[in-house]
Amino acid sequence: MTIIELIEKAKSRSNLPSNYALAKALGIPQNYIIGWVKGNRHPSTEEAIQLATLAGLDEMQVIATINIETAKNPKKKEFWKHYIESRGITAVVSMIALGLTIAIKPETTDASILHLGNYGVNQQVKNNSIIYIMRN
Repeated sequence: MTIIELIEKAKSRSNLPSNYALAKALGIPQNYIIGWVKGNRHPSTEEAIQLATLAGLDEMQVIATINIETAKNPKKKEFWKHYIESRGITAVVSMIALGLTIAIKPETTDASILHLGNYGVNQQVKNNSIIYIMRN
């Protein structure tokens, strides 16, 4: 994802009609966003986190994407590319594990209801509580 795509996603998801509206939502001057689009400047870490929140994306993914686009040192670009790739693998493994957890159906249980009456000194006050007892 490029910075321009990130800007568009943040505007779209947040129902912001323009770069001006996005700048206002972020609390920054509009010329910052113009600079991001032209490549003259890039979002700070704080601005990247705000953009990620508006776009509904993972903050570190957005920070990594911005660093890939803006890094002048090839080693730094490679570091961030590797970071994104490793995060993708971790996400896939996590999703598979979650899917397996959901797919394994737990045994059915029987529930019995136990009604408790809490009677105070005044017989007009009666507090009924229900406790569910689960058995396999």
